[in-house]
Amino acid sequence: MYNSFSHLTNGYQPNKDVRLNLAILGSPGSGKSTLASGLLYFSKLFFFKSDSVPEVAKWHYYKGTDFSQPGFELQKFNEQKDLEDIYPDSLEVLICEAPLIISAVYSAYYQGDDSPGAMEMFRLAEAHKDRYTHFILSRKLAKFEDYGRNESERQAEELHQKTIEILERLKLNYTVVNRYDDHIPLQILSMVGAIHKTETRPEVLKKNLRELGH
Repeated sequence: MYNSFSHLTNGYQPNKDVRLNLAILGSPGSGKSTLASGLLYFSKLFFFKSDSVPEVAKWHYYKGTDFSQPGFELQKFNEQKDLEDIYPDSLEVLICEAPLIISAVYSAYYQGDDSPGAMEMFRLAEAHKDRYTHFILSRKLAKFEDYGRNESERQAEELHQKTIEILERLKLNYTVVNRYDDHIPLQILSMVGAIHKTETRPEVLKKNLRELGH
């Protein structure tokens, strides 16, 4: 059955014993949903037991929630954690569109790094960071749209920098994705050990090196 999608998988094959929890990070409008959708799509093509955890903040935006109310970031954190926790351990690939450390980013940005709320959210981010196997930072994969978010494009750029700052403070390794096409999800799944290339002909090796920028 897997061979039915060989024209889409570019010569890759799935690895065995895959257990991944991918944290997708990025500022508003940076393409987190696009990247998460692409990773889920290709994970399904390789017949991994896979799923994606949506972002509860988006639901609050559509409901008209006041994001500035006291304690909202902690509420959002707990709701996001409860949602993540319902997904079974048997999944081979879980893609988190809003990992728990995002609340540390937003509380630090809006309240200040030294505010009690931001310090508490950072402590919680540090306590839960090990639930993710890899951190992937989406960086302007598409043109900024102001639909479905509270922040302007300028604020989104500032939140991108704050995200990097929080990742560094948490001492986390992360990969920045600056563009999106059909090859990007495959390259990410290969990088995190989910799939491998089966073709080893010289022309294929040259092509792979070109893709990596060599």
